[in-house]
Amino acid sequence: MAFDNLEDRAGGRDALMPMQIAHNPLLTAREKLELLNRLKAEVTGALENSEDLGVSPGEIEEAIQEIKLDVQNGVGEETVLRGDS
Repeated sequence: MAFDNLEDRAGGRDALMPMQIAHNPLLTAREKLELLNRLKAEVTGALENSEDLGVSPGEIEEAIQEIKLDVQNGVGEETVLRGDS
């Protein structure tokens, strides 16, 4: 099954919680950071319009920092591909 985009690979838009993205083994660190930065922009824009999306920019930043720390420590450098055992 082919995935249309990063959101689908992360489990769909309903599953886009910061730490779920940070710990998703199907995404590379670069893909995780891309998704989290997009999510942070959406959440920040929503807050400016007095909307609550259920996640704060601070939560997203924590997930971003966790990914960066993992990369520095050599964790999560490989992406598990479907069918690999």
